[in-house]
Amino acid sequence: MPKKVIIIGGGVAGMTAAHELGARGFHVVVYELRNIPGGKARSFKNPNPDPAVHDCPGEHGFRFFPGFYKHIPDTMKRIPLGDGRTVLDNLTQSTRIEMVREGAPALIQPAQFPRSAGEVELDLRAIWAFETQLGLTIGDQIHFSDLLGKLLCACERRRFEQFEDQSWWDFSGASSRSEAYGTYMADGLTRTLVAARARDMSARTGGYIILQLLQDMLQPGMQVDRVLNAPTNDAWIDPWLRHLRLLGVDYRLSHRVEAVHSQGREVTGVSGHQITWPQQQVTVSFEDTADYYIAAVPVEVMQTQSALDIPLKRDVPELGKLDKLVYRWMNGIVFYLREDVPLVHGHLVFIDSAWSLTAISQRGFWPDVNFSQFGDGHVGGILSVDISDWQTNGCYAAKGKPADECTEDEIKAEVWEQLKAALNFSEEVLRDENMIDGFLDPDIVEPNHGNTVTNLEPLLVNETGSWANRPDPALPEVPNLFLAADYVRTYTDLATMEGANEAARRAVNAILNAEGSSEERCELWKLHELGGPFAVGRMVDGLLYR
Repeated sequence: MPKKVIIIGGGVAGMTAAHELGARGFHVVVYELRNIPGGKARSFKNPNPDPAVHDCPGEHGFRFFPGFYKHIPDTMKRIPLGDGRTVLDNLTQSTRIEMVREGAPALIQPAQFPRSAGEVELDLRAIWAFETQLGLTIGDQIHFSDLLGKLLCACERRRFEQFEDQSWWDFSGASSRSEAYGTYMADGLTRTLVAARARDMSARTGGYIILQLLQDMLQPGMQVDRVLNAPTNDAWIDPWLRHLRLLGVDYRLSHRVEAVHSQGREVTGVSGHQITWPQQQVTVSFEDTADYYIAAVPVEVMQTQSALDIPLKRDVPELGKLDKLVYRWMNGIVFYLREDVPLVHGHLVFIDSAWSLTAISQRGFWPDVNFSQFGDGHVGGILSVDISDWQTNGCYAAKGKPADECTEDEIKAEVWEQLKAALNFSEEVLRDENMIDGFLDPDIVEPNHGNTVTNLEPLLVNETGSWANRPDPALPEVPNLFLAADYVRTYTDLATMEGANEAARRAVNAILNAEGSSEERCELWKLHELGGPFAVGRMVDGLLYR
């Protein structure tokens, strides 16, 4: 009889663990709270009964697959689509990055190492504009270059013992540089990547993710910025679920695990209820047991105040530390347009927007998607936007109010005005009459009373010193419970799909080790390190630091 594994959570981590275990002959049951697979990575249809936008696509936030991702693409290439194609073939490369500012011309650069004379010219223009228009001094630029060299040549011990306890703001020296340096090189480079602030984010995490992105851009032939060629569930999650079920995985939607039962230091089962959406009304109760258990739920679900009861937390220090981890908001909103707008072929970074917006125009990346199927057939374009700062006051429709105190209508209106303020610099790119409607991530729930909304799915933030409170996937005190989520210690070390995928692989490897299995272990990839003089620099720094 194959050993049985219960996985709590059916997002990227849970689906990855199910994939790897199912391929190795385990009996796998996945319990997923929502009625749509994929967790934070899922896309969904707009439930608005208005026929103009009903069933139009929406997402928790647009998907972004940098070139340094290795674990997610490896999984994608093992999800068949038929005719010899895999989900990996549904990734398409963006070619430009546009930095947009209010009251100033945009800065556009290639999102890759230049592949033509035209891209070389575009890069040179971007460098010139960067130096002359942003207010960065020569000293700022030299300082930042030195900073990158310091990161590239730092030994591992220094990273974990020194950089981990410094914020990116302090490490980058922002307080002693120009205002432009703080805006663009300290705050700008971090807050648009993840739901983090330069003053809080670990310099180790922030610095090394920035290095990965810069290395991708400087490597000829590297696909730096990739996106899906259709809504996420159509292009990735639904084919993945079909493949998991072909492997024998029992993936159960709308099942809320409410308790993890234990006896001594061993998990003995789980229990909960089936629920109906969107009301989340409880229906049938369930109980289940297995040989091994994987918690593939986000950190806020594992913390004490959550609805998931885990009595083991009282006796397992590694689980107790999870209460010290911090999470913040980063959620998406999409705007449905009557006519598509001619935006850059890639991501737009609204570098000085109050709510730290990033955006992408989807139509240019969805060549085979029939837009006439959306709503009443009059949607011509979709502008997908991520909101990363929910605690800074708005400037327009929500003037004087942060996003987390706004109604859905106020958020829509404020984001639209922030977009217009930056994009309509020399011409009217966004027109009010062209916008049909906006659809805010339904994870943002307005309150029954008070003035603060709730976010059902926030993101982990790698604050200074947080590495010490993050567990490994295997818990020595609990031999049959394993952790697979983006708070687990990984090479990726960032709250991303890539981090979740790697964490799940580590949890599966831990189960294989516990079983004494002869099955091949899941492959893991370290972040890329430049060799040559930088490798020598790390070796010398190791001696100096010791």
